[in-house]
Amino acid sequence: MIKYLVVLGLLLGSVNAFAQKISISIFNDINLSTVLITPTKGNYKLIIGDIQEVLHENQILYLTRVGDSIMVRDANRNLGTWKRVSIVGETSEDVIRVKPIMPSNPARLYDDNLSFYVEFDRIMAINLIDEEKYIAAVVEAEGGPNKEDEFYKAQALIVRTYTFKHLQKHINEGFNLCDGTHCQAYKGKSEIDEDIYSATSDTKDLIIVDSLNRPITAAFHANCGGETANSGDVWVESLPYLVSVPDRFCSSSRSATWERRVPLKEWKKFLSEQGVDTLKIEKHSDMNFEPRNRSKSYTAYGVIIPTTKIRSYFKLRSAWFSISVLKTEVRFSGRGYGHGVGLCQDGAINMASRGWTYDKIIEYYYKGVKIVNVDSVNVSDVKPDTLNVEHTEPDTMLPPPDSMRPPM
Repeated sequence: MIKYLVVLGLLLGSVNAFAQKISISIFNDINLSTVLITPTKGNYKLIIGDIQEVLHENQILYLTRVGDSIMVRDANRNLGTWKRVSIVGETSEDVIRVKPIMPSNPARLYDDNLSFYVEFDRIMAINLIDEEKYIAAVVEAEGGPNKEDEFYKAQALIVRTYTFKHLQKHINEGFNLCDGTHCQAYKGKSEIDEDIYSATSDTKDLIIVDSLNRPITAAFHANCGGETANSGDVWVESLPYLVSVPDRFCSSSRSATWERRVPLKEWKKFLSEQGVDTLKIEKHSDMNFEPRNRSKSYTAYGVIIPTTKIRSYFKLRSAWFSISVLKTEVRFSGRGYGHGVGLCQDGAINMASRGWTYDKIIEYYYKGVKIVNVDSVNVSDVKPDTLNVEHTEPDTMLPPPDSMRPPM
């Protein structure tokens, strides 16, 4: 039997009694040097060396890096300088506020336990959290609030499958996962929509596996534009369950279509960098492009250019677009938002609103897969993804058209 790796013993000197916890490096992209900590709910204990001290609700603690250690202060006292500072919850409903002071960043709420130490020339902040609470928080961050329960269940399966496959991703750094796009988006406690946690709990211990009972690469995106993409057309590897499927459920979404214009000079510069002899261009219409379906490449004067490369260069919402070359500019008219591989979130949301259950949604977007209890998976079959899939769009992409965050 395999369960999620518990690294609590590596990080804290004391544990509470609650089941499976995983460790997440929070504010992982920030070079923390001073942090303000405030318990807001439950019962917390501060552990520094051999000292254990009860923390009261709304009590303030300042943690400041001093060399390779952390100085701990509250409103009235200096509690000394320590190699490791642990804040341990003693109930199942402990919540604590973390506010980066230097550099300043917005505060977030976190469930369960925290541990702080100095490494990599910064304060490391580790959240040791119950796995189902973590999955619910990621579902909220990746899927947004106020959606159908069956959509949240499908998204929870995707998040749990990714989590299960990548528990060793940062293990050499002393934690399981980070909270950024390198792993999965995690912005702290799920608090906007309580239904998300309930839907997540309904799928507890379930993950998605392929025909050989191996956890899948559960890729997803915001909107496919009417047809999902083959993984081999977007990344190097073709996977049998990540194949193109038609999708009539997402076409009415605001993300289904888009347009972007770039100066003709910039377009010609790009073509020249790809090897196109732009001096041979006789008329602009020779560069027009009107694919009827998703196209893997665009050809200009014999030079084949992947559409994914055009998307990346011009920061387009998707790699499914037509091109119209005008007098002074080039117009991209596109469909969808994201890489287009795997589950289409807009389509899944619409399916759920029409009565589709989460298992049918999963089986529609991932071909030939099964939903199984994690205990049925052989640990030797658990391999990290090789497609280098990140779970949010790069910040340089266009902003999302609605409240949904733009996954991949």
